[in-house]
Amino acid sequence: MKHKEYDSLIVGKENAISYIADYNTYELIHLTQKAMELFKMKSPEEYRGMKCYKLLQGLDAPCPFCTNDKLSLDSVYKWEHFNDVLHRWMAIEDMLVVIDGRLCRLEHAYDITDQRRQIKRLSDQLTVEQILVRSLNTLAASDDYSLAFNSFLEQLGRFYRADRAYIFEIDYDKRVVSNTYEWCAPYVTSEIDNLQGIPIKYISDWLKKFKETGEFYINKLDTDINHNREDYNILANQGIESLLAAPLLTGGRTVGFIGVDNPTNATNDMTLLRASSDFVVEELKKRRLIQKLERASYIDMLTGLNNRNRYMEVLKGYETNPPKSLGVVFADVNGMKTANDTRGHKYGDRLLIRVSEILSLAQNCHVYRIGGDEFVMLFENVDKETFDKKVIEIKGHFDQDPDCDVSIGSVWTQDEVDINRQIIKADELMYAEKQVYYRSVLSNGRTARLGISEEVAREIEENRFVVYYQPQINIKTNQIIGAEALVRKKGDNGEIIPPDRFIPYYEIEGVISHVDLFVFKEVCAAMKRWRNQGICLNICVNFSRVTLMMPDILNEITRICEEYEASPKNLTIEVTESIGKMDQAYIKNLFDALIDRGFTISLDDFGSKYSNLSILNDLKFHTVKIDKALVSRLENNEKSQIIMRNTIRMCHELAATQTLAEGIETEGQYRLLSNYKCEYGQGFFFSRPVAFDVFDDMIKRGGKE
Repeated sequence: MKHKEYDSLIVGKENAISYIADYNTYELIHLTQKAMELFKMKSPEEYRGMKCYKLLQGLDAPCPFCTNDKLSLDSVYKWEHFNDVLHRWMAIEDMLVVIDGRLCRLEHAYDITDQRRQIKRLSDQLTVEQILVRSLNTLAASDDYSLAFNSFLEQLGRFYRADRAYIFEIDYDKRVVSNTYEWCAPYVTSEIDNLQGIPIKYISDWLKKFKETGEFYINKLDTDINHNREDYNILANQGIESLLAAPLLTGGRTVGFIGVDNPTNATNDMTLLRASSDFVVEELKKRRLIQKLERASYIDMLTGLNNRNRYMEVLKGYETNPPKSLGVVFADVNGMKTANDTRGHKYGDRLLIRVSEILSLAQNCHVYRIGGDEFVMLFENVDKETFDKKVIEIKGHFDQDPDCDVSIGSVWTQDEVDINRQIIKADELMYAEKQVYYRSVLSNGRTARLGISEEVAREIEENRFVVYYQPQINIKTNQIIGAEALVRKKGDNGEIIPPDRFIPYYEIEGVISHVDLFVFKEVCAAMKRWRNQGICLNICVNFSRVTLMMPDILNEITRICEEYEASPKNLTIEVTESIGKMDQAYIKNLFDALIDRGFTISLDDFGSKYSNLSILNDLKFHTVKIDKALVSRLENNEKSQIIMRNTIRMCHELAATQTLAEGIETEGQYRLLSNYKCEYGQGFFFSRPVAFDVFDDMIKRGGKE
């Protein structure tokens, strides 16, 4: 993280002495400019790596008063301390933050030495003033600013025996002044709601007096203020006959004022009001700082929407207090990565902002940006008709915007709301809609993918891709019965690049079908050569979800088979459990059509992380390939043996479903699988994936590599 990026984390740094240090090592990571000047640091290189206790406190070991054990990620710890290095009193706010995966301590310190001195002078005065001093201390220590300010104003109002005590703050950008805190005597009506957004010109004479004389006293409204002035009308309407007011100053500029209405005690003594005003300014600054930090932790800074932190907090709240009904919309921007790669990240940011603006047009909902290009909308306690109408409106807005291509999934439920289940369902529906986008990419050559599509096609023409074959063995006879075709890519220097370096990227970009069909053609050509030599093998070819969604995929692979005179009965289309997210009606119809034309279907990676057993019930598979992660634990894990044994038995009980174990590397694994009646095996114990010539020779020899 760069220097400017650290500064962006420290809201209000112009008023605070702030630093960031590693929580575990105490090493300083960042000082604000004000802190650097105070500790005489000319550049970050001078302090980086220094221990915070050494530079800031002049100690050789961690501070005995260190607050690290009091800190957490979701709260601010406040305390005061006299710094022996600076000889100043500091009001301190500590918190924990995570920066680049590193737990750090973020500290803001405010110089309150002058306020301390003022309070001390006050503490030597009347007993009532001692109560006020304690109130000021409460104001500094309390996390509840409203409660603290109200308590402070009550003490101030009672001291002056006034009707009201209040704080007004000025917004110079909007040119208004507003009553932000108020205390009223029991017999007085509250006015705070009526004193919001008052044009600043109405208090122009007050600002002039604040600048010329500081605090001032209106002894008698009727004689001290012209009746034609707006401030006279405002005061008269509240029944105010007299008042005391003192400015709140920041850098010599009046940012608000503190006052009491109709005081009847100590009207000639402005000491309390004057001293209080200075302290209130500092507390207001800290309040705004906390508000900005809280906003930064819950607001996405690019779009202004609620961020993932806020989203997760809301979901947690639903666990104990769910709404009566809930509509969920899951939205994902199509082609986001390509937009960034081809048109730049500034364009990508503008696109995300535009998407957020469209989503924010919907009423009665909360919108969250939960990932780079993912958004969630939550509609609480709306009926289904209203929710459906809102979803249609959202889709209509995107249809009218040529730059925003968004896939949307939506689901509504009432009573016994299960938010996690709804989110998963909305995500699945969004993915199903995204399939339409991918089909459009493949059939129409959408601009977003055109450059990448042409690049892959060119690499195929340049023979940058090669097909390797990993033998598949009949475990009972130990004979080669076929192979899995695996693609590899040649680097610029001829080195072989493994598939995990390029396949995921091609899948995301929707161009993996070029590679899948290249492999399929190469396999069909190889099968023609073997057939001419009297060799008959079964070859498995992996097809991604994107390829399966091609509008004319069935006719395309049939055409390739006819071109190379390859028999579909010797070809297996291999898919992964991820097809479970596809439209089930579509994939079932496709599988039925493939089987009708003679192809067999294999389910790959069964047992990896988790297994969707329902997929075996919903779709027909001729072979289930058991993932190598389960095979690798067979010899030393009794639970894995139980799972393997029962998985094989379950597959056998499904009509015409055979099993193939992947990743067999030891004789022990091989023998256990043989005992469990697993039909086929594949793995390094038999052979690594090899080039065509090597595999061709293996077939003719009928043995291992």
